[in-house]
Amino acid sequence: MDSVKSKNKKIQVNVNRKLAAKAENIMDEIGLNPTVVINALYKEIVATGKIPLSFSLTKEQRAELELRDAVKDIPVHRVKSKKDLEEFFDDES
Repeated sequence: MDSVKSKNKKIQVNVNRKLAAKAENIMDEIGLNPTVVINALYKEIVATGKIPLSFSLTKEQRAELELRDAVKDIPVHRVKSKKDLEEFFDDES
């Protein structure tokens, strides 16, 4: 365990919660996690001497995420009966 401890350094950063959630959704869609992304970023910096790393979604994946984000706060009305349906359409709010 000491050899693992001496090889790794724990890095802590503060990231805006909403930004982190959005970024982690993208990472998840690609099949990555923050640790993998940060390690890849550091390796790229060492290899190139710059920070040009880019993981990306397809246009379709990005559109789907943007749509999910846009509609997440829209209320959902569950209709289980004819009465529920009538009340839904009669509701003037």
